[in-house]
Amino acid sequence: MQATNTTSNRSRGRAALGFLAALLLSAPGARAAVRVVTSTPTFASIVERVGGDHVEVEALMKGRQDVHNVPPKPSFILKMKKADLFVHAGLDGEPWVPQLLKTSRNAAIMPGQPGNLDASQGITLLEVPQRGSLSRSEGDIHVYGNTHYLLDPLNGVIVARHVAEALKRLDPQHASEFDANADRFEEDVRALVARLESELAPYKGRSVIVYHRSWPYFRERFGLGKAGEVEPRPGISPGPQHLSEIVSAMERDDARVIVVEQYHPKQVADSVAERGGGVAVVLSTEVGGIDGADDYLSLFQTDVDDLVSAFREADAGAPANGHGG
Repeated sequence: MQATNTTSNRSRGRAALGFLAALLLSAPGARAAVRVVTSTPTFASIVERVGGDHVEVEALMKGRQDVHNVPPKPSFILKMKKADLFVHAGLDGEPWVPQLLKTSRNAAIMPGQPGNLDASQGITLLEVPQRGSLSRSEGDIHVYGNTHYLLDPLNGVIVARHVAEALKRLDPQHASEFDANADRFEEDVRALVARLESELAPYKGRSVIVYHRSWPYFRERFGLGKAGEVEPRPGISPGPQHLSEIVSAMERDDARVIVVEQYHPKQVADSVAERGGGVAVVLSTEVGGIDGADDYLSLFQTDVDDLVSAFREADAGAPANGHGG
């Protein structure tokens, strides 16, 4: 009889603890993790660093995709319907995003609402075209300026501060943690930039050929020039005459490295590099775009490691290994 009573008491105790836990979770100020959806895995990486254990983050596109050309999926809409916060690049670099927002019918993440974070605010944009010069004949020109601003790691610090402010509005209980996480993120980024600048110092001032116009922020941060673009205009495939002009530019400017984004065909760049006596190397514009680019910091470390290797191989006259296309 005593054993039966003891078992019954234990069961009642467990039930009471469960009831107490439910009360605590439903109490004012207590909430589940903030549900965050981001357009890209790079934004997701920054949100994870700032939000820590208080966020659940999902990115819509994959790192190996071209951010300008992502096929929308029904699953994207389902994720956005449940989101408390949507983080995106703003501007016009993600043309697939606006219609998804409308279709989601989630009032909390619509433009102008606390749950919609346009991460471009406060960024000094490069390559802003003169309005009178805009024309379809110029290819895929972005009317507000170049949209690849996260390829300057210090712009990632600006975005992290915006993320912290957005999370504080949605989850004020953990505001101090979001600020502290953003502080640590900035310390880590600045330490990384100093290290990468040192690694690239022997090549400062050197020019490269780029496949697409993705790299002005990266080049400006690390002191690299540009001798030409494999695409004759953004988003336009090159023809034989233009490729011959790129070979001439490589020889004229001693630009022996061609930088190719993870989603472009490396074979074209390899062919041009061989003709120009250089090497082609795949660098990633996104977290998850190539092996090793697992988060925002390792994205830059991996890209710089591969770029330095490409410079060394080009200077030695050896073919590049790099990451395959």
